[in-house]
Amino acid sequence: MHVTVGVVLVSILVVGLTWIIRAVNSDKYIPDLENELATRGLEVARQNGCVACHTLDGTVGIGPSWLGMYGKTETMVDGSTVVVDDAYIIESIVRPDARQVQGYENLMVRYFIDQEDIDALVEFTRQLVD
Repeated sequence: MHVTVGVVLVSILVVGLTWIIRAVNSDKYIPDLENELATRGLEVARQNGCVACHTLDGTVGIGPSWLGMYGKTETMVDGSTVVVDDAYIIESIVRPDARQVQGYENLMVRYFIDQEDIDALVEFTRQLVD
């Protein structure tokens, strides 16, 4: 009986947190995008649930915010640093366990999306400047 109650409570917590995260990262902040490729990137980010963990407005989320991320130097958990550029973003999408930004859990799953959608995501993040 106690196990069942525990499972139900944890399930409610997970569903509730997911709902809250999605509500916080909804269409409240829609950046001005310069081209169709970046607009497609925003659609890809929404369709694949990226915005559930990566905020677009600089607020703290489960993953690093995408606002001002492009070109920034990030420190990894192993102490190394990386400049967030096209190559790093692509690597993070196709091999999210390759490097981990300090201060964040390694929760991202590998995404299998086509190259056109990856290019759109890169362009989208490139345009999210402070």
